[in-house]
Amino acid sequence: MIALLLFFYSTLSNAAEPSKLDSISNAKIWLASQIIPGSGQVINKQYWKIPVFYAGMGSMIYMGTQANQKYHATLNEYNQPFYSPEEKYRFEEKWTQQRVQRNLYYAGATAFYIASVADALIVRTKEKHSPLTATVLSALMPGMGQIYNQKPWKLPFVYGGIASIYYVIDFNQRGYNRFGTALLQYPDNEFGPSRSESDLIFLRNGYRRNRDLAIIGMAGFYLLNVIDAYVDAHFFDWDMSDDLAVNFEPIIFNNQMVNNSNPNLTLGLRFNLNF
Repeated sequence: MIALLLFFYSTLSNAAEPSKLDSISNAKIWLASQIIPGSGQVINKQYWKIPVFYAGMGSMIYMGTQANQKYHATLNEYNQPFYSPEEKYRFEEKWTQQRVQRNLYYAGATAFYIASVADALIVRTKEKHSPLTATVLSALMPGMGQIYNQKPWKLPFVYGGIASIYYVIDFNQRGYNRFGTALLQYPDNEFGPSRSESDLIFLRNGYRRNRDLAIIGMAGFYLLNVIDAYVDAHFFDWDMSDDLAVNFEPIIFNNQMVNNSNPNLTLGLRFNLNF
């Protein structure tokens, strides 16, 4: 990967003057950073950050791979038929812990990758607020675009909504698995004769339907988070000072100014636009 990054840098250096590198669009920097992590830092001439991101990603991937190997080894032992239920329970606790560790390490590698892309865009657009940067940040990690737009008060709503929908998905997935397993084991399942086969099918399908709807809701909420960041970024530099105002006020016209034969007063409305 480092060799590929050096090749990418040499290609850029040979193909473009430094001034042309500075004129590369934000969209191209975003694309290059996603394809080859660290290329955005090369374009921004912040080379010292590249070892930090690669060391973080590499160490997290390595430890995640080690944890994954331990997880599969423990899982294979767990599946052996000669262990007692108590021993199997200890194995289950062990491989569950190893699986969580593996997922956390892989999540850490993903976080370093996202940070490399976000850093490239934020540094590139630090002098001017960029809707593209806000959109990309929210797409990479919900809530980051809101932080970039200096609206941190929105984070509880973003993550509260995600956590709530995830709970609904998890709850219905567990129900789907439970009644699906009971249907496969029918009639020797946990419910016994209290649930007919048609009841189990109805309940399993109901949980599956609710789970699928919740997944669609999660996708919609994620999209709403991206749209919110994009719209907020467009209005970030909007002039909301006292000099920008629309005022309506009543006014009395003297018709004698227009028509000397009709000196009556007339009530009207004045519209003022200050900008």
